[in-house]
Amino acid sequence: MHVLSIEDDVRLKEYMKKAFDRYRYFIGYPIAQDFDYSALFPLLKLPLNNVGDLFIASTYDLNSRSIEMEVLQFFTQLFNAPQHNWWGYVTNGGSEGNLYGLYVARELYPEGIVYYSEATHYSVQKNIQLLMDLSCFILRLLCMSLLQLYKE
Repeated sequence: MHVLSIEDDVRLKEYMKKAFDRYRYFIGYPIAQDFDYSALFPLLKLPLNNVGDLFIASTYDLNSRSIEMEVLQFFTQLFNAPQHNWWGYVTNGGSEGNLYGLYVARELYPEGIVYYSEATHYSVQKNIQLLMDLSCFILRLLCMSLLQLYKE
């Protein structure tokens, strides 16, 4: 087992103190504070990995695929997805969800253009740069002007 050096241990403890101090006054984005994850702590010792496609068997058997499938089934019922005609996976957050959505858009519409404003989630511009060349950044004022013209 690897042990931290004295310097790294000090850095880690200073960081943890700073993080917990800030946590006491944190009231929003992107998380709430009313969750107790302590029941999951033992799982952090395991190299869990849902590698590959959930719907294709994997040789890596230390995973949480059964739980991921339950999550997906919950949303298929919530959104009335066609029975036996859906696919998905659980992302680790909004940035990855945006990345996958843009990837699918690029595959379906390779000549498409992504329109987004300055109010768009920060990951969209970064993900567009990773995936494609065609994008159009629209300033909020331009959007408002166009909307006003459309209403007239």
